[in-house]
Amino acid sequence: MNEAKKQTVSTDLDESDVAAYLAAHPDFLRRHPETFEAMDVPHASGSAISLIERQVRVLRETNAKIQSRFEELLATARSNHERVVQLNRVARIMAGAVSADAMVEALVACLREHLAVDRVYLGIQGALPADISRIDTLRDDSDASRALTNVFRRGKPICGELSATQAEALFAADDDALMTSAALIPLGSSGVHGAIVLASADPKRFTPEMGTLFVELFGDLLTATLRRLLGAERLP
Repeated sequence: MNEAKKQTVSTDLDESDVAAYLAAHPDFLRRHPETFEAMDVPHASGSAISLIERQVRVLRETNAKIQSRFEELLATARSNHERVVQLNRVARIMAGAVSADAMVEALVACLREHLAVDRVYLGIQGALPADISRIDTLRDDSDASRALTNVFRRGKPICGELSATQAEALFAADDDALMTSAALIPLGSSGVHGAIVLASADPKRFTPEMGTLFVELFGDLLTATLRRLLGAERLP
């Protein structure tokens, strides 16, 4: 056990105690350089700031910036890790699916539990088998199709505000809570022939500033799964 671990330092130490301790342990700052970095040690130079003081100040500012950047990178890494975990969850559901309705039901449950999604809308253009109940048929003149106009035109995911008109068209039966933000994700292999909407009552859950890589990959996975379960002609 080293000398530092043997010492019991009281929280009631005054300046004289600290000075006495440092005098008795002249190698303290060498063993704890992080303490020296936080200390303000002026250099006798009159009213002018010495080159040493200026250099130390610059080094401290640089160190603070590096620490801040490191924390940002760490937060980004944690966020990316969580997204990979989330994508893996939905991928496992899709990979093991043998029925479209059962897959959609399991997918919706997963999105609600793990991704803070309150409502899910899934629609595809063209006729669907009679036994499919969890996927909506998108007709050109329907309110749902009009609510998805922008995502069909753009062909890429759109994250942000969901208007009251869109929310009513897509979630008319779920009027207990107003959906205010959403991720609108196009579906199709060589064009947009359907869409899934992940909606939330939280206006900050989906915003234009958030990245769309996760939802793009999600849309690709769902397109491939629906083509397998429903036939490639459903999402050409």
